[in-house]
Amino acid sequence: MKKLILFFTILFTIINTTTTFAISSPPNITAPSAILIDADTGDILYEKNAHTQMYPASTTKIMTAILTLENANLKDKIIIDKDTPFTEGTRIYVMEGEEFTVEQLLYALLIDSANDAAVALAKHVSGSVEEFAKLMNKKAKELGAKNTHFVNPNGLSDDQHLTTAYDLAMIAKYAMTIPKFREIVKTIRYKIPPTNKQVETRYFKNKNKFLWSSSKILYKGKWIPIKYDIVEGIKTGYTSVAKQCLVALAKKDGHRIISVVLKAEGKNLWVDSRTLIDYGFENFKFVKLINEKERIKSISIRNGVVQQLDLITQNKLYKAIPKDQNLPTINKSITFNKDVKAPIKKGQVLGKVAFTFGPKKLGEVNLVAAKAIAPREGLTSIFYFDSWKKTIFYFILTFVLLFLVWRTIVTMIRLQKRKKRLLRKNKLKKYSSDYMSLKKHKYDK
Repeated sequence: MKKLILFFTILFTIINTTTTFAISSPPNITAPSAILIDADTGDILYEKNAHTQMYPASTTKIMTAILTLENANLKDKIIIDKDTPFTEGTRIYVMEGEEFTVEQLLYALLIDSANDAAVALAKHVSGSVEEFAKLMNKKAKELGAKNTHFVNPNGLSDDQHLTTAYDLAMIAKYAMTIPKFREIVKTIRYKIPPTNKQVETRYFKNKNKFLWSSSKILYKGKWIPIKYDIVEGIKTGYTSVAKQCLVALAKKDGHRIISVVLKAEGKNLWVDSRTLIDYGFENFKFVKLINEKERIKSISIRNGVVQQLDLITQNKLYKAIPKDQNLPTINKSITFNKDVKAPIKKGQVLGKVAFTFGPKKLGEVNLVAAKAIAPREGLTSIFYFDSWKKTIFYFILTFVLLFLVWRTIVTMIRLQKRKKRLLRKNKLKKYSSDYMSLKKHKYDK
């Protein structure tokens, strides 16, 4: 009986741990709010008050950078207006009329956490801070944020400027898919050369000490450097009300996890964050669901020089599960565009493969074109029959054949009738001729 109960207990645990996992010994976090997720799937590996609204401080700038990268060119020129230089808090002391590129201000935003750079970028993208905040909130919802409301691009304290550990994790998960964002947040040092208003070079050093600091923290009974080689960004934050905040991404053995710690005190920020990161890698294994560039299906292409195209996976997909559990049997479903016409670009997204366990979604991967396919041109295009052309062609061909058969039958019937008429006419003429000959013969006698 005990074994039966144990079996159903384990089965129930597996079924209900497809998106959020729980292990018997969760990490000890001093911060009031934190979360740890799988960076690829978004699975929650640990959470503590993850949906409680908190002040995000400069972690806000993750969203500011996302929108800038999506709505501006890195080489665009930004001329500072008269109000931006008076932005409060951490800043690079921009001057009215000073010229920067979008790229320079992005580095200042994410490395030095410059509030004035955030305002300048917001105005460049949307015209005003207020309009940019609307864009921030819209994007946050698109990325899966549930309890976020932004009112400024830099995170300066405001009673209406709130988010959650979970929402920041979802925002960071998306941000780290952008190559330029990843490049900036792992940069340790950066400089802006003299400008039209500033004769001195501005030098910055990343505020994320995980990337470089030799300062020590007491971790698991030992004093160790804050620097942690497996960390690849992302963003720190601090205000007097938000306290110490950090969103961090770590990568080990090809797997990435994201930790978010909010309202930590002092160096506990680094201790809590490292505790979460180590907890993730020590307690979870990453099971591969599918390989990158794996051939999934071949589809037909309309009007292409090649009529068949292989769909392959855009990237690999792993599932994070507790090390003491096995991944249950999963289902794979494939969806793809059924009416695809050349030209096709290599890598063009044409479908997806999704993995589920019962009603639970485990993840999905885009299906992309394995190669480029050019369209047919000239006479080959005219005489190429795709599906709809074939339908019309076969309809016309059938009509013509039926018409020819009908005309043949009609002609044959008419010929038969004509033949019969001629036979009757000939018989009549012969009968008339015989009659006249007989009559003449009678009279001659």
